[in-house]
Amino acid sequence: MMCKGELPLQMMPTMTAKTHSKAKTTQPLPIGLVEVALIDGPKSAAAGDMSISWWLEQVRIGRAPAPAVRRSRCTRWRLSDVATFWSEFAEQATADTKASELLTARAKKASAEARKPEAVAKAKATRAAKKATATLTAA
Repeated sequence: MMCKGELPLQMMPTMTAKTHSKAKTTQPLPIGLVEVALIDGPKSAAAGDMSISWWLEQVRIGRAPAPAVRRSRCTRWRLSDVATFWSEFAEQATADTKASELLTARAKKASAEARKPEAVAKAKATRAAKKATATLTAA
């Protein structure tokens, strides 16, 4: 029963209250907790801008640190171990860059040597000899 001046329930104005923000906020980790903080696989991989499958493969073959906690649907790594891994990985990548530059220089030198007329003539003669041998053995 409605009193005089009341609106029916369907016509009453409604209010909605926001109880939480959809945006996730991150708070800095206190310095004392860095040694014991745990992170999951996707965050461990994202720290180095790699995929989770790449990260898990590195863990499987023993290059990346083993998880500190391994339970069903809950695998966590120590933040300090992951940070150390990525630091060493970056140093190794720098050394590998130098090695790849040396390899590239050697390959360019070998290509230049192979393009010399005497090298081309030798290669053609070798191909012709192999072709002649293959023809004789096939007959």
